[in-house]
Amino acid sequence: MDIIKTVNYYRKLDKNSLCSCDYCRNYCLEIKKTYPILSDYLTGMGVDIEKPFETMPLDPYEGIIEYIAVQYIVMGNHSDFKAAVVSGVDIDMADSHPVTGIEEEHFVIEISPIKLKWAI
Repeated sequence: MDIIKTVNYYRKLDKNSLCSCDYCRNYCLEIKKTYPILSDYLTGMGVDIEKPFETMPLDPYEGIIEYIAVQYIVMGNHSDFKAAVVSGVDIDMADSHPVTGIEEEHFVIEISPIKLKWAI
């Protein structure tokens, strides 16, 4: 894992380039305040929790939306990465993900499950 390259990746990632569907907008609005400890943990890896690479939401139900998985890009080699559970959320390597288009060494992590208030 290269924390500095990961921080730089997320700094350069413009929020306007993120998915603007209601599901992703809701995720970005609610994730940090609902899971502050998870946010701090990912920040320690260089990841900006409000800039997901991919979200996998279910339909909102009774004011709650569950994301069965959310993926993030981490720069560098995955050999330093260790799976963890933070605030009841599993953090692990993604088994599959969309093509990232990034040429430097990187990997994709996945967090799950996430339950948020449907605020949109």
